[in-house]
Amino acid sequence: MKMRVLVKVIVALLLLTAGVFLVRSYWIDIAPIVEEVLSTLKEARLRYVFLAISVYLLSVYFFSVRWQQVLSCIGYDLKATSLVPIYFGAVFINNVTPGGNMAGGESFRILWANKLFGISYTNAFKTIFFERLVEAIPVAFLSIYILDSFPSLEIRLLPHNLTLRTIHLFFIVFMAAGIIIWVFRAKFISLVKIVQQNWNQFKKSFIPVLFLSCGVWVLDVIRLKSVALALNIDLSLNLIITVSILSFLLGALPLTPGGLGIIEGGLISLLLYFGLSLASASSFVLLERIISYGISSVIGFLYLSYYGGFKIWEKAKKEKLR
Repeated sequence: MKMRVLVKVIVALLLLTAGVFLVRSYWIDIAPIVEEVLSTLKEARLRYVFLAISVYLLSVYFFSVRWQQVLSCIGYDLKATSLVPIYFGAVFINNVTPGGNMAGGESFRILWANKLFGISYTNAFKTIFFERLVEAIPVAFLSIYILDSFPSLEIRLLPHNLTLRTIHLFFIVFMAAGIIIWVFRAKFISLVKIVQQNWNQFKKSFIPVLFLSCGVWVLDVIRLKSVALALNIDLSLNLIITVSILSFLLGALPLTPGGLGIIEGGLISLLLYFGLSLASASSFVLLERIISYGISSVIGFLYLSYYGGFKIWEKAKKEKLR
């Protein structure tokens, strides 16, 4: 376990060193872009910035209501507002640990729910697993929508002018998923059995959880559109949905804390591909990350400090390293 932590620290330091080296080497070229980005942010329309922040906070409340619906199926009658601190605490953990958006934070959510409300680890895990399973439905449909919306999308980085259209990409992803399922079929069958065993327990919450999951994605699109409007950047609905899904997928990679560098690089590259200037793309991504990463981290830190979440986190880390 210690070796795994050491490897993650080394990778993070190497990425940071590479970033500092690149910035110093190309500062003459970067400086004008940085000035333009700062100028764009200064001129941002505050009403849309506040709207984006409000929508983000509402989406966290939706997450809390969603978990409340699942917990009610196993006898825990909790208010959604009482789960909000746990969600923000989990967001903070995700943002400071390189575990992906479905690893460190979710584990901490289980620990804190047990400490605050006496929810057993098994029940907490089952409810979170059910949430994520239902959330995969809108994610899958949005991914298909993206591929259908950009039928002429071409990846131009392949040699010999070879192009890869989205329909080809869809089949590659489909085949890759099939191969992964086949290789890990024993675990997949075990997973299906677990779902079947717990379906009767959670089926009452399926429709509410599905609608709330869809609602969260709608709010995410509204938030991203608000950020674009704040900066006077014209982004189509298709592109905004693509940004939303890509941000989610990149954030799931357990490489850097909160996807730092990975998400920003991926989103800026996407926006550049679709014709935005480097300054506009950087301004959009920076403002979006200030909201989704910066503000959420501050709120999560405050909740952790007030409710004693840091003690739970430190205790869990010590037990994990033994």
